[in-house]
Amino acid sequence: MLSGKVFLITGATGRLGSETAARLENLGAEVLPIVLAGYPREPKRVQWAAASRPIVVDEAGDLKNIKAPDYVINFHWLVDRSLSFTGQLQYELEWALHRISFFWDWLTEMSCNRLVNVSSIKVFGHLNNNPISTNTDPQPASPYGLAKLTAERFLDNLFFQSNCTVAHLRLCSVASHGEHPSHLLYQLFTSCYENTPIKINSGHTMNILYIDEAVDLIINAALQSYKSTYLLTTPSISIDDIIAKFEKVSGRKLNAEYVDLNPGIIDPVFDSDIELLSADWVRYTAIDSIIKKIIEQNLRTLTN
Repeated sequence: MLSGKVFLITGATGRLGSETAARLENLGAEVLPIVLAGYPREPKRVQWAAASRPIVVDEAGDLKNIKAPDYVINFHWLVDRSLSFTGQLQYELEWALHRISFFWDWLTEMSCNRLVNVSSIKVFGHLNNNPISTNTDPQPASPYGLAKLTAERFLDNLFFQSNCTVAHLRLCSVASHGEHPSHLLYQLFTSCYENTPIKINSGHTMNILYIDEAVDLIINAALQSYKSTYLLTTPSISIDDIIAKFEKVSGRKLNAEYVDLNPGIIDPVFDSDIELLSADWVRYTAIDSIIKKIIEQNLRTLTN
C-alpha cells in the first residue's frame, strides 16, 4: 500500500512512535525512526518491533546521511511535571523546539510533502465552551496545553513559505500496552490485579482511542489531510462506566477511592474529525475490546 514512500518519525522510541514505525513497515513504507535529544535509545515499556533501527540524532552532523522523506510525523515531546507551572512550560519548549532547532532548520530544506504534528486536546481548557471543534479558539489551562499550542504556531510559521504542508492532530488519550503508569487503564489494571490503591475521578468523563486506531489515523493524515488542524477524539465516556466495564471484563474489584478530583469543572464535549481521516484499512477498537486487550497484554508482561 505504501511501497516507495519514505516516512520520517520523530520520538520514534516513544509509545506511539514505536507502534507507528512498525505499522508503516507493515504497510510497505520505508521508515526513518529518529531519536532526538532527551529520548531513550530504545522504548522503555515495550519491545521495538520495526525492522529499521532507531537513528540517534544529537547534532546537525548526524543528519548528513539521512535521505529526504516524503512525509514527517512528529511525536517528539518531553515533560517534567515535578516542575512549577512556569518551569514545566519552559522545559517543554526548550526540549521540543529550542534544543533541536538544527533539526527543524534541516527539515525546512528537505521539501517533504507533509508534516503531521501530533498535538493534544489539552490545547483546550475549562474556559472553552462546549461543544469544542477545530474552529474553537484554544484556551489552554496547563503548561502542557500552552506548550503544545505554541509548538503548533511555531511549525505553522516555520514551514509557511516551504513546499511542506503542516497538519496538527489534536489527539485525545491513547490507550495501549506499555502506556505511562499514570494513565487510567494501567491504574485500573494494577488496582484489580495487584491490589494497588487508587483514586477514581468519579462523576467525570474522558475520551479514549486505542493505539491501533490512533496510529492509522495519524498515518492517513500524512497521506491525505487537507485541513491544517484535526480534532481526533472518541465520544466522551463516563469514567464510572469504564470502571464498571473493567471490573466486568476482569472479574475483579478495584481497590479504589471514589472522589471528584475536578469539582466545579465541566467536562469537555468534542466535535471530532475522525470520520474525515477514516479509511477501509483504519483499525477500530470498541471500549470493551480495548479493556480486554490491555488486560491480556499486561498479564503476559507479568508472567514473562
